[in-house]
Amino acid sequence: MNRLNFTITFHSPFRVALGHGGNGAHDAVDIEDALPATSLKGVMRATAKTLLGTRNSVIDEVFGSSATPSPWKWSSARPVGDWHPVKPAARVRIDEETGAASEKMLVLAEQTGAERANFTITRIGRVEPQDLPTHEAVLVVAAQATRSLGAWRRRGMGWVGIDCDREPDEQMVTRFLELKA
Repeated sequence: MNRLNFTITFHSPFRVALGHGGNGAHDAVDIEDALPATSLKGVMRATAKTLLGTRNSVIDEVFGSSATPSPWKWSSARPVGDWHPVKPAARVRIDEETGAASEKMLVLAEQTGAERANFTITRIGRVEPQDLPTHEAVLVVAAQATRSLGAWRRRGMGWVGIDCDREPDEQMVTRFLELKA
């Protein structure tokens, strides 16, 4: 297969920040590219590392490394419809001793969301025919095992479900599980 198509279902707002502030927020969202390809690739790689172990060589084969580029290209997520309007989200640090907000520890950041969005992963490099089912298993299982993305995901933002047009069958899941070192 040369292309895998994915649908993200959003269960909460998310934030992938630009790295600088704007509109009164410490971190701004790029509404034109609210969920870029690099973020999708990074969160899928992190999920694969969690499932397969951080030193598993297949992760670098699929996602690339400093020595070898990935034979796969991610697209940015495109919403079905429009991205929700950008809204502010706030975090505050609580002083453990007093239980009050710590001085100068309020952070305002932008967030957005959508009902659903689509992205693709396309093969752009050489993958040996015998390795293609393994690559596909890693991509499909890592995507479907990803449950959150973006910043503050451990704080309740960015909860998602990701589905692929290629449903994992028993053979694919077995192939994936055999990769665990």
